[in-house]
Amino acid sequence: MKLNSTVKVKYVNNGKNISVQIVEATNNNGEIVNGVQKVNIKSPLAVSILGRSIGDIVKVGNLDNFVEILQVAN
Repeated sequence: MKLNSTVKVKYVNNGKNISVQIVEATNNNGEIVNGVQKVNIKSPLAVSILGRSIGDIVKVGNLDNFVEILQVAN
């Protein structure tokens, strides 16, 4: 996945699914449009999932949060 990809992830610790779009800059970080949250490419979530593939489980930032990549749309 890359910049402007829309990615559906599942937080492993709570089972919550979210869809995010990786953007370079946003004035409204966290803004949700049509169920998709925009996240800055430098955010911990974006840094963790960039270059990964569907099915990967990755650690987000320095916390014990893990997400599984469910779906990617470029």
